[in-house]
Order: sequence, then structure tokens, then C-alpha cells
Amino acid sequence: MMNNKKAKIILNGAVLAVMAALGITVYQIGTSSSKDEIMYEDVKEKAEKEYDTESGTSGERKENKEEALVDADTSKVKASVEKNTNTKEIEETKKESVDKIQEPEETPIETAANPQAAPLNFPEVNFSEETLMEWPIHGNILVDYSMDSTVYFPTLDQYRLSPAIAVQADEGAPVMSAVNGTVYSVEETAKTGTTVTMELGNGYQAVYGQLKDLNVSEGDTVKKGAIIGYVNAPTKYYSEEGSNLYFAMKKDGKPIDPIAYLP
Repeated sequence: MMNNKKAKIILNGAVLAVMAALGITVYQIGTSSSKDEIMYEDVKEKAEKEYDTESGTSGERKENKEEALVDADTSKVKASVEKNTNTKEIEETKKESVDKIQEPEETPIETAANPQAAPLNFPEVNFSEETLMEWPIHGNILVDYSMDSTVYFPTLDQYRLSPAIAVQADEGAPVMSAVNGTVYSVEETAKTGTTVTMELGNGYQAVYGQLKDLNVSEGDTVKKGAIIGYVNAPTKYYSEEGSNLYFAMKKDGKPIDPIAYLP
């Protein structure tokens, strides 16, 4: 009986021990499985973080690279535009400098001292039989016009034909243009000294001799009353007559009487 009881106790203890061992084993298995799951989750999370980090870094690098390329292209275009602009400005500056060198400054043209003798003043030159002149100088007539009969010349002590008049005047006295005319010639002769011949139009000419310090030159159009020069010392042909103005007129090259057209 006692043996059966001991055997039962031992059997029960063994069963309990087996059950305890089984429980421990099951507990360990469950614990190990949980640990494995936890470790798997940790590794997965870490891997995902590393992937995300690497992916983000790679994306950022790619994005930064693209931005750098865009910035480089923008800078290149900007530099090209600035270069073209600077080149254009330099070319315009060079052109302006060349234009300034090539284009000389205009110098005002001085007009003649006598405004009526200025080339830009074009009085009408149209002499006719009815034209009335002014006296080119006022004074006594020393030698009169005469182509029909001879007159006496004191210096020459001769009687000769006279194609002009000699009007007494002080040396240096101004001589005016008797009528509108264009200077045909300026010449120096032994008889009348510095002599100005003017075209009056329609075949008429006026001749002024014994002059100096002229205000006119060949080609000038001179207005009536304008000063053309001044009385000079007499030539040797008029030394006895004294200083005077030699004044003559012609029609188609032939002498005519100037007195006929003077008041």
C-alpha cells in the first residue's frame, strides 16, 4: 500500500515535472518567437530609414545637380547678353568717336566788310536807258567826257578825246557804286591805276579808276550806294589834275556819256 502511494506520488511528480518542462519549453518558444519578430521589425525599420535616407540624399543630390546646371545655363546666357550689350555699346562709342573725327566743325563764313557787296545780297542788275544813277563821288569835273571833239589834258599838255570824266576828290575819299552791278574785272593800268569794271546788264558797263583799298572783288554783285573803294593818289597821267576819280561808261563796248545818267 505504501509502495503504491509512493509510486503514485513519484508518478504525479514526474508528470508535474514533465508539464513544467513543457511549459517552460512553450514559454521559451513563445518568447523566442516574439524576440525574433521584434528583431525583424527593428531591422526592417532600420533598413527603411537607411533606404529613405539614401533615397533622400540621392534625390537631393540629383535636384541640387539639376539646379546647378540651370544656374550655370542662366549665368552663361546672362554673361552672353552682357557681353553682347557691352560689345554693342563699345561699337556705338567707337562709331560716335569716328563720326566726331570725320565730321569737322562748321566754321561760320565771314561776310565782306561792306554788306551791300556781300555775295548773298543779289540786287537786280538791269540797266536801261531810263536808269538814273547816283554820283559815285561829289566834286568838280576836272576833265569832261567828249568823243566828238578833243579836250585839253593839263598833265599831257595835249588835246585829246575823252571817253570818261575825271571828278576832283581828296585822296582817301570813299567811292560809291553809282548803280547796281556785278564786278567783271579788277585790273591795274598805267593810266587809271587800280580799275574796277562792273557789268550793269543789257550790255552796259561802268568803269571806276584811280582807286585803292577795294571792298569788292571779281564776281561780287554790288548794290547801288555801296562803297567799292577809296580815291588813290593820281597816276602820272593825272599828276597836274590832282587826285580824282576816273569814271566811264560803255554800251556794247563803246564809250557813252555817264553824265546822261546822273542827276
